[in-house]
Order: sequence, then C-alpha cells, then structure tokens
Amino acid sequence: MRLLDPFNINHLKKSGVGELPGSLNYTGTHKKVEVTLEVLAYGKDGCQRYLLRDIDELQIEDKKYWINVTGLHDIELIRKIGEKFQVHLLDLEDVVHVSQRSKIEIREGYLFSIFKMVYLKEELVQHEHVSMVLADKVLISFQEIAGNVFDGVKEHLVQGNGRIRAMPIDYLFYSLLDALTDQYFLIINSFASAFNELEVKVLEENLSNTDEVYRLRKELLYLMSVIGPIREAIQNFTMGESDYFSHGIIPYYADLMDHLKQISDSVKSYREMTDSLYAMQMAKVSTDMNKTIMTLTVFSTIFIPLSFLAGVFGMNFKYFPGMDYRNAIHIFTAVCVAIAAGMLSYFKLRKW
Repeated sequence: MRLLDPFNINHLKKSGVGELPGSLNYTGTHKKVEVTLEVLAYGKDGCQRYLLRDIDELQIEDKKYWINVTGLHDIELIRKIGEKFQVHLLDLEDVVHVSQRSKIEIREGYLFSIFKMVYLKEELVQHEHVSMVLADKVLISFQEIAGNVFDGVKEHLVQGNGRIRAMPIDYLFYSLLDALTDQYFLIINSFASAFNELEVKVLEENLSNTDEVYRLRKELLYLMSVIGPIREAIQNFTMGESDYFSHGIIPYYADLMDHLKQISDSVKSYREMTDSLYAMQMAKVSTDMNKTIMTLTVFSTIFIPLSFLAGVFGMNFKYFPGMDYRNAIHIFTAVCVAIAAGMLSYFKLRKW
C-alpha cells in the first residue's frame, strides 16, 4: 500500500499571485481527464441515467436530479453550471481549488460542501477533492477523476434498491457521504494489514530501513487531517436547523457521525502504535549503530599500544638494544599478542 502524495506544496496556495477573489483556476494535477456531465433524474416511479454535452441541455422537470461532473479543469463548464444554478463565484473557486478544507456551509438558495475522497486503487491510496451543491430537488457533485466510489449509489438509484428514490434529495446527499465513509473503513483495514506486516518486519526480521514506517505514519497523518474536518463540519451543521435537511434524516447523520468517530479513534490508535513502532525501530537502529561503534572502538583501542610498540622498534636508529638478538622478533610478536589478548580479556570481563 502506497500513498499518492497529498502534501504537494504546489497545491496549497489559494490562488495565484495577483488573482482576484473568485478567479477560477484549477490547482489539481488531473488536467487531461475526460470531462463528463452525468445526470440521474429520479422519482418514486423510476430513474433515468444519461450524459449531457452541455449543461444548457438539462431540462428541470418534477423530479429529483443528481448531476455528477467529472473533471474540474473545464473552467467554462464550471462557470456555466454556477450561472444556471446561481452558485456564488467564491464557491466555484473552492470547487476548483483542491487544497480547500472540508466544510458544509449554507448559502442563499443552496447548501455548499467540500469533502476529501480517499480510496484504494491497485494498492495505491488515492485522494480526490469532491464538492457538492445541494439545492431544492437538485444535487450537483464535482469530482476530479472518474472513480467507482459513487457507483454503488448510482446502481441503487437505477435499480430502485432501498429507500433512496422515495426519500428527499437530502437522503442522496447522506448516501454519498456514507459511500465516502465506507471507503475510509476500507483504508483503515488496509492500514491494519500494513501495520501488522511492518510490526513483524521490525520485531522479527530486524527491519532497519525506516522508509516504510515513515510512509505509514504519513498516510495516517493525512487520513486524520481528512476525517477531522468532515466530523467537525457534519457535527456543526446537524446541531443547527436547516431547510436543506428534513427532520427524518437526522438519525442517519447521527449514525454517520458514529462511524466517523469510530474511524477517527482507529486512526488515532494506529497512529500511536505506528509512532511506538517507529521509536522502537529508531532505538534498534541506534543500538545497532552503538554496537558497530563499540566494535570499531575495541579494535582501535587494541591497536593503539601495538602501533606504539611497532613505531618505537621500527625507528631507524644505528644502535638499538636487542636488535641483534636472534629471537627478538619472536619476543616482540609474543608481547604484542599478549597485550592484545590481555585487552580482549579485560573488555570481555567488563562485558564491553
């Protein structure tokens, strides 16, 4: 499992230098994605699913509409959608600025929200900026790329499963948030598997490379930064009164809050365990380094007196006592070996 880096500082700017507030400039990286405009018009009796080439082709009838826009780099399309549904230019700016924090805000005539979609794709943790506009019988969702996170909700609408067709449009809004939350659970399960594998490597295989543990810590940190604002936004919004949420939908959001709290607690637990694992790994690396330094120090200490003796007896004096003695070299070698053996015995006695 690997994280597609969400901490790209090039995306953290709100707008370019010198740009006016409300300037639409997509700050993400998915600029070659095919732009699609998908509509699901539904009611109690059925659901129609079709694609539009232009938002002006949409004719609003006595139905509920989910308009899903894929691809945020088509600024002209975003602008036309905003004009058709009277979405404020500053909110459209937040739609295309992918570094915006998750939030839910009430505007005149609609509800505007931003969330972060996190999901697994081929063992890669993908993240995506998702915006939603909830108005009377219309929900507009904006996605950076095409994905399968919302496919389950679309199938429920088309096949008529559950209560989604009969419920007000705010139930569709809840269903999309629930789909996002389900992906968070899948990510947590992946984190659990990755953590268990790392724990085995660190404890049993003496893994010394800290890259894997650091990457997992980074992924958990990002997920914490995603879930926290979502919980805060939903909690603050459901505590007040709103014309965009029917009274019967509140228990569903309470259940959603419980799920987010469970995910948040799991992320915090894994973050703490990963920090402990990282500290343990660093301690093992430090211990191994100390053992290496100790070994080198022992060898250096042993060779200090030997080097001194070799230097003294290797001086090129014309007259040197004992140089003419036949067994001088044997005596010198024996003395050096005795010194080395004595020092090794001393180090072993001291358990160095």
